[in-house]
Amino acid sequence: MCNVWRLISNDLKRLYHYKIVHIVVGVSFLFSAILAFFQRFNPANLIYVTVFIMPVVIFSFSLHADRIDHQMVPECDIRFKTWTVVLAKMVSALILQIVPIVFFIIVLYGALDMEINYLWLFFAYLFGVVLHILIGLSLAIIGKTNRVLSLSYIIYILLFCMGPIFLSNGLIPTKYEYFLLFSPAFLSGVLLDNILAGSMYSPEWLIMLSSSLQGLYIILLSLFVIHPYFKNYLANFYEMIDRDVQ
Repeated sequence: MCNVWRLISNDLKRLYHYKIVHIVVGVSFLFSAILAFFQRFNPANLIYVTVFIMPVVIFSFSLHADRIDHQMVPECDIRFKTWTVVLAKMVSALILQIVPIVFFIIVLYGALDMEINYLWLFFAYLFGVVLHILIGLSLAIIGKTNRVLSLSYIIYILLFCMGPIFLSNGLIPTKYEYFLLFSPAFLSGVLLDNILAGSMYSPEWLIMLSSSLQGLYIILLSLFVIHPYFKNYLANFYEMIDRDVQ
C-alpha cells in the first residue's frame, strides 16, 4: 500500500507539472459559474463534457507525456508490480476528477435547489469517469505520435460522444437511442440523465444493461489493454535501468 501512495503522489505531482490540475480546477469553476448564472442551461451538457471528454483528453495526454519523458514511474530501487502502477494511475486520476463533481453538486444543490439523489449522482459520475479514464489511457497507448493521438480524440468524440449529447438535448429522437448502445458515453449518460431527471424514466433493463456494459468495458480494457501495456513498459523500463547500472 505504501508503494501505491508513493506512485499516486508522483502522478499528482506530474499532473500539476503539466498544468492539468490547473485546467481541471479552472474548467470546473467555469462550468459551475455557467450553471449558477444561466439556470436554464441544461446541466447534463456540462457534466457530460467532464465525464465523456475531459478524462479521455487529459489522461491520455498525461500518459503520452509521461511515456515521452520516461517519468511514468519514479526511478528508485523499488520494483513496482504492474497492477500497483495501474491502480495508482486510476486513483490519482480519480482524485483529480472529483473536483468537477464537487463543484457541480454545490451549484445544483445550493443555487439550483435540484431535488435529486446526490449520492447516486456522485457514484454514477465516478463510474463513468473510471471508464473514460481507461479509454483515455487506451487511446494514449494506441496513439504513438501526437498526430495519431489527436486524430483518436476527434474520432472518439465524433463517434461516441456527440450522439449521447444530441440525444440528451432532444436533437435525436429517443426511438434511435438503442443504436447508441455501443457507445460508452451513452451508457454513462443513461445513468446520469435518469438521476438528473429526479426519477428513473428509462426501462429497468436499459439501466441494468448500461451499468453492466460499463463494468464489462472497464474489465476488458483493464485486462487486455492497460495491464499488458504497463507490464511491457515496466519490463523495458527496469531493463534500461539495469543496463545503466552495469
